[in-house]
Amino acid sequence: MARPVNRSSFVALTSTGAHVFVWLYYAATATLALWSIGDSTQPWLVVLVLALFAGAVLALTLDRGDRLSLPVAVGVSAVAAASIYPLSWQLVPGGYTAWYVGAATALLFMVNLRGRIAVGWAGCAAMVTALILWGVTTPIGLADAITISARQSAIVGVATLTALALQRTGGRIRELTAEASVRSADEAAGIAVAEERARRLADLRSSAVPLLQRIAGGGPITDEDRGAFAVAEADLRDSLRARGLRVPEIMDAAREARRRGVDVVLLDDSGGDLAGVDLPGFVALVTEALTSATDGRVTARLLPPGRPVFGTVVADGSVYSKREALRD
Repeated sequence: MARPVNRSSFVALTSTGAHVFVWLYYAATATLALWSIGDSTQPWLVVLVLALFAGAVLALTLDRGDRLSLPVAVGVSAVAAASIYPLSWQLVPGGYTAWYVGAATALLFMVNLRGRIAVGWAGCAAMVTALILWGVTTPIGLADAITISARQSAIVGVATLTALALQRTGGRIRELTAEASVRSADEAAGIAVAEERARRLADLRSSAVPLLQRIAGGGPITDEDRGAFAVAEADLRDSLRARGLRVPEIMDAAREARRRGVDVVLLDDSGGDLAGVDLPGFVALVTEALTSATDGRVTARLLPPGRPVFGTVVADGSVYSKREALRD
């Protein structure tokens, strides 16, 4: 069976390489934050936000699902939006650096890319609200705040378009995989049918064709010929009614028993459900009964599924015996 394809494995979003890349980005962000920590009037807030970012990145890398789990998506988006508040209003005038805005956007980018588009945009809306509020309450101004917000929203938009494209691509790959699996199953079934047909034709050629040629030859039909015809007819009947018992040991023993005048009845009512049964042991029972019978009738039957007994062998002649085969 073909292995399922998901969009995360398709672009390796949950691979070790992707995790290394995310942590390298965090390391670069932390380096920039610590390098510019002098631009903050409350340095401890920088450390706090870096710790929150580290927790968010850890959650992203530990979540191995195709689609980011909802709690992780909500938590990461909340960290991204909340990081704007403690840092924006305590920057040293003239020393502004927006490293945390880019880092927050990167978190929202990953949330979108991992399939949580609605949650990612909710986080983006909360982040933009914080940036606008910051702009109108500080010398930064509304225009610059809108410009910053537009840039970050555009990045999140790219993630959304990429995620949608990956969803369509992943869906198409799954469709192609399913179609290939169906084709493979159909081909395997066709081969099995062809092999079964060839086997049956070979049986017919070996058992029935010589007899038909004997009839077509126009010569006298002897009692021996009639016996051979009866055995061949019984073989054909067995091929239809006792497919589960059509094994060389049983078929050979059945032919010999019929030649001795024993009435042999083989039946398969199992529907092909032979799981958990000792079929070789049952074959041995049937073969033994057929070999030892000298008159009367021998009936071997595979029973329908769902019963404790899966097969019976009854010899009803000068000596009567009944054997049952139990399921494991």
